[in-house]
Amino acid sequence: MLSTFNLADNIIGFIVDGSYDERAVESIQTQVIEKLELFDKLSLYIEDTENADISIKSVMKNVPFKLKTGNRFQKVAVVTDRKWLQVVSNFEKLFFSAEIRIFSGHQRLDAIQWISH
Repeated sequence: MLSTFNLADNIIGFIVDGSYDERAVESIQTQVIEKLELFDKLSLYIEDTENADISIKSVMKNVPFKLKTGNRFQKVAVVTDRKWLQVVSNFEKLFFSAEIRIFSGHQRLDAIQWISH
């Protein structure tokens, strides 16, 4: 399951709790594109839960999209306890002009506060 929320007009958030498959990737991309039509820059909050089923394949499917839109983000907050996703997120800093911060699950309130300011 993919939950979407807005912390502000230009801040979009996603919580992955279940399968992060092609449908979830397309849903995130579509919603981001819709927001980018309204705003020059966005901030993104993305969190996975312990129930999230995330594969490297689905993460890699996002790479072309990130290359295309990476310069349109101000901040990206990644909330995960998965070490491999933390490593991938650190690597993605090369493609984004945004400030990217990685938070553990117990730091989620810190992530929300950071992305909101």
